[in-house]
This record gives sequence, structure tokens and C-alpha cells, in this order.
Amino acid sequence: MMLFSAMVIYNIVDCLDPPVTEDDHHFPTENIVKSMFLSFVLGAVVFISAVRLQRQTPKR
Repeated sequence: MMLFSAMVIYNIVDCLDPPVTEDDHHFPTENIVKSMFLSFVLGAVVFISAVRLQRQTPKR
């Protein structure tokens, strides 16, 4: 799941901030780092939310 979200986030970041240098070379390392960081944060948020939803006590 984290790999899939990293790919999706990388494509979004790549469209918003294309990694082309002044001499037309592609340098995607910055976008790869951004996408991995954002997918890690997104994964943590989803995990914490899932744990909280599972721990909720049923209302009577």
C-alpha cells in the first residue's frame, strides 16, 4: 500500500514541480524524496486513524 501511495504522490509532485534543470536534464531525486516522505506521513495518518476506529467502544 505504501508503495502504491508513493507512486501516486510522486506523479502528483512530478506534475506540480517538474524536476528539469536549467540545461534540460531530469533530476527526479528531490521528487522521489518528497513522495516517500509524504507517503510515509500519509501511511502513519491512515494507520493511526484505523487503530482509533477499531478501538472505539460500541455505543449502547
